[in-house]
Amino acid sequence: MSRRLLGSLAIAAVGVLTACKDKGAAAPTQGSAADLDKRCELVAKACGDKAKHVEKILDECKQAAKKQVAASCTDKAIATYDCYVKDLCGNGDKVWALQDVRVLADRHGKCVAEQTTLGTCGGN
Repeated sequence: MSRRLLGSLAIAAVGVLTACKDKGAAAPTQGSAADLDKRCELVAKACGDKAKHVEKILDECKQAAKKQVAASCTDKAIATYDCYVKDLCGNGDKVWALQDVRVLADRHGKCVAEQTTLGTCGGN
């Protein structure tokens, strides 16, 4: 009788571990998409020249984010946008559109590796 009980407990433990693993695997995808939207807001605010440009950058970024999530490039996009905020924008250069941020990065030689990685992912 104790072998049967131990066997049942082992099967139950495997089931619990599998269920927890499945839930953990689904959560990062949802969180990553939300994180990417937050990064879009940060990039728009840090890089945009005027309110209308901030809105334009935000809209363009969110459109690009949909493609990046669909192409499983979320982590690469987040790294690129983090680089824009940290190393590129906020140094006095302001832009009007998301493409201008990319041009500015090329001009200053910053975030090039991140942009290249994102570009090769297919979500750019």
